[in-house]
Amino acid sequence: MTQTEKHNYTVPEVAKLLSCSSGTVKSWIKSGKITAYRLGGETGRDYRIPWAEVERIKRDWIYSPYTK
Repeated sequence: MTQTEKHNYTVPEVAKLLSCSSGTVKSWIKSGKITAYRLGGETGRDYRIPWAEVERIKRDWIYSPYTK
């Protein structure tokens, strides 16, 4: 596993990678479209998105009929 694969992204980092807003990323997390975890458990406000999840999202977007 490379160093990049161990990385967890913040909401703003994912938003930048996907060219969307942080609000969009948070709404996808809340709807279950993106798997993320909260720092500080259920009461935490900061999310982290695993590297593998970001790669899955990018892959799904490439093959999505809506991005063509």
